[in-house]
Amino acid sequence: MSPLLTHLTNIEDATSRFPSRAAFKVPQVNPQTDRIDHWMDITFHEFLLDIEHLARYWFHVLKETSGIPQRSVIALCFRGYKYLDIVHVYAISRAGYIPQLINIFQNADYSVIQGPLEQANTRALIYESVYSDTVRDIPIPRFTSVTVVHPNDYPLPDLPHVTGSDVAIIYQTSGSTSGKSKIVPFNYTWLDGNVRKMTKVPLDSGKVDIVSWRGSIGYMAQFVGLIGTIHHTSCMVQYKSGQPSTAELVDIINRCKTRQLFLFPHFLREHLRASRMDPETLCALSSVDVIMYTGGSFGSDEEEWAWENDINLLNVYGTTECGELLRSEGLWKSRQNYLKPSPGSSFIKFIPISGDSDLLELVVPPEAPGCPDVSFRSSDGNYHTNDLFREVEPGSYVFCGRSDDWFNMQNCSLCDTKAIEDNARSLCYDMISDCVVVGNGRPSPVLVVEACSISLALNEWELKTEIYRRIHPFHTTRYPHERIASPDMIFIVTPGTLSRTATKATVRRRVVEEAMKERLDQLFSGNV
Repeated sequence: MSPLLTHLTNIEDATSRFPSRAAFKVPQVNPQTDRIDHWMDITFHEFLLDIEHLARYWFHVLKETSGIPQRSVIALCFRGYKYLDIVHVYAISRAGYIPQLINIFQNADYSVIQGPLEQANTRALIYESVYSDTVRDIPIPRFTSVTVVHPNDYPLPDLPHVTGSDVAIIYQTSGSTSGKSKIVPFNYTWLDGNVRKMTKVPLDSGKVDIVSWRGSIGYMAQFVGLIGTIHHTSCMVQYKSGQPSTAELVDIINRCKTRQLFLFPHFLREHLRASRMDPETLCALSSVDVIMYTGGSFGSDEEEWAWENDINLLNVYGTTECGELLRSEGLWKSRQNYLKPSPGSSFIKFIPISGDSDLLELVVPPEAPGCPDVSFRSSDGNYHTNDLFREVEPGSYVFCGRSDDWFNMQNCSLCDTKAIEDNARSLCYDMISDCVVVGNGRPSPVLVVEACSISLALNEWELKTEIYRRIHPFHTTRYPHERIASPDMIFIVTPGTLSRTATKATVRRRVVEEAMKERLDQLFSGNV
C-alpha cells in the first residue's frame, strides 16, 4: 500500500522539485498611503523552513511547556487571509497536532465557537489578537499567534504514527443552510484522496501560474485549492486584507500578472458589475486566463454577458465535507459551461429525488475518496449533499440549488427560488447588491432585495416598480404559485441588511425568512 499523501508531503515534494520558485507574493503596504508598494516573494524552500521553524516553536510551547500531547486538537482562530495564517495551519500539523480551523467574525460572542470547541474536545487555542475579546473566557490554554517567524534551536519533533482512519484536520461548516455551524473532522484517507484529486487537475504545460488567494484558510476551498497550487508549484498572491475591492483586484491583475482568480459569486458579481461601467476593469478581468467561482452559481444571463465580453468564467462545485466534486471547462472552451465530474471524482452518483422529477441529488458513496466521516453519512451509507442538478447532456449537469432552495408553497407545489434570484440579479445588477426569495408555505414567493447604494436615490415604491417591470416577462412564463405577481411581492432592505455567512457572504434564507415573518403575515393577510 502506498504511503498516505498529505498537505505536508505535498509541500515537501514541491520544494524538492522547485525550491527557489516563488510560492507566495506577500503585499508590502505603505503605512502612509495604505497602498501596496510591492509584493515580496516567498519561495517554496522558505515556506517549508517557516513551517518547520513554527512547528518547533509550537511543539515547545504546547508539549514541552504546557504538557499537551501530540494528536491533541489545537484550534486556530484567524481571519485567514495572511501568509502566516497558512504557515500556522501547516506548522501545527507538522508539530504532530490536529489543527481545528475556527472562522468567525471579529468581536463575535464566545457562544459562536463554544459548541465547535466542545465537540472537538479542543485542548488549546491559538488566536489572532483581533479575537482577544471573543476568546477571553475560553476555559482552555490560549496563545496569541506568531506575527514573525524566527529561527530557533528547538528540536523538530517526529510525526506520530497515524492510520487512514485517524483525524488529520477539523473544519467547520459555514452554516449557510441551517444558520448553525458544526465541525467536520477529516481523516487521513480523505486527505490522501483530495491530495491525489488536486494533482489531477489539468494545468497548461510549461507555464507558471500566478493565482489569487481563494478566501480565508478557515474555509475548506482555500485549504484544498492550495494543495493543487502547491503541487503545480504555482504562486499565490495575497490580498491586502480580506476580499479585495475592485480597484485592488485590478491592481493585482496588472502588477502581478495574475493568470487565475478565485472568487465567491457574491464578490464576483460586484466586480462584474463594476466592469460593465469601467473599461479598465473589463480589460483586466478579460486578460486573466480563468476566473473560477465556487460556493454558489451564476445565472445563464450573467455567464452569457461574460462570454460576450471574453471573460472566462469556470464554475467549481464542492462542499466543505467532500472538497471539489464537479467543475466546468470554462467559457472559452464551452459556451454552455456545464458542470462535469472533476478528475478523481468518478465515484459520485446522481440520484432522482422522485419518480416524476428530473431533479437529481448529488450523492457521494462510501467508497469515494472524498466521502466524509461516517457521522455525516445517511442510513444508506452514502453522503447526501442535498444539492440538486439536472443532466442536460450525457455526463453534463447544471446546478439547481440546494434542496432548501426548493420550498413547498401553500398549494404543496414546489417553487424554484434560485431561478427567481438568478433572474433578478441578472436584470437588476445596477440596482441591487443581492436578493433572496422567501415565502415557504405561503400562497406565492416574495423577493427580498438589498438595494445598491446608487439606487437609494429612488423612493421605495419607485425602486420596487422598476425591479418588477424588469422581471415581469420572466414571471409570466412561470406557474402562478411561483410568480412575483406584483411590486407588493418585493421587499426592499438597505445595503448590508441581509444575514450572510462570514466567508462566502452567502445569504441565509432561513434567517431572512424568520426576520420577515411579520411582514409576510401582513402581506398575505391583506394588510400591506
